[in-house]
Amino acid sequence: MIQTQPNWPAAPSRTVLHAGEIHLWRAKISRSAKLARCSSVLSPDELVRAARFHFPEDSNRFIATRGAVRMILSRYLGVEPSALEFGTGSHGKPFVVNPFMDIRFNVSHSRDLAMVAVSRGREVGVDVEWVQPDIEFEPIADHYFEPQENWSLRTAPKDERASRFFDLWTQKEARLKAEGVGLVGEPTHDSA
Repeated sequence: MIQTQPNWPAAPSRTVLHAGEIHLWRAKISRSAKLARCSSVLSPDELVRAARFHFPEDSNRFIATRGAVRMILSRYLGVEPSALEFGTGSHGKPFVVNPFMDIRFNVSHSRDLAMVAVSRGREVGVDVEWVQPDIEFEPIADHYFEPQENWSLRTAPKDERASRFFDLWTQKEARLKAEGVGLVGEPTHDSA
C-alpha cells in the first residue's frame, strides 16, 4: 500500500525481536552527516563496491544503505556493526553469516529512502518504490504481472492506475524477495 508520509515512531533504545515478528525500519539515506559513520562500519569489500559507482550520489546511497543495515542488525545481534559478515543466496539475497540467532532481513531503497525488514525464524521481503505517475507501466505489467494483477490494473480508474501499478509492483517484489528469487525467478503468463 502506498503511503506518502507515514507516521513512524522513534527507534526503541532496546531492540527485542520475538519469533514470528517482523520489524520494519525506515532510513533516510540522504543525510550526508551520517555518511562518515556509515562508511566506518562497512567491510573493505563494501567500500570497494561503493567506489565503483560512477556517480557520487549513487555511491553515497550505497554507503548509507549498507551502513544502516549493519547498524540496525547490530542492535538485534549485540555485536558491532563492522563485525557483521554477509553472504548471498543463489539469487543474490543477502544473509548474515553465522548469526547468533535465526535473524533474517531484507532491504530495499529508492531515491533517498531505505526500508529494512527484520524477522526471526522466517524469511522476509520488503520493497519501496518512488512513485512516478508518468511512467509507462503497461509494458512492465504485461511482462511481469499475472492476469489477475493486470486486470486489477487495467480496470482501475485512469487517474489511479499509476498508484495501483506501484501497489501491485511493491507487493510482488516484496513477496519474491522473501522467497529469495527476485523477478528473475518469477514465471508469468508470457513465460512457458
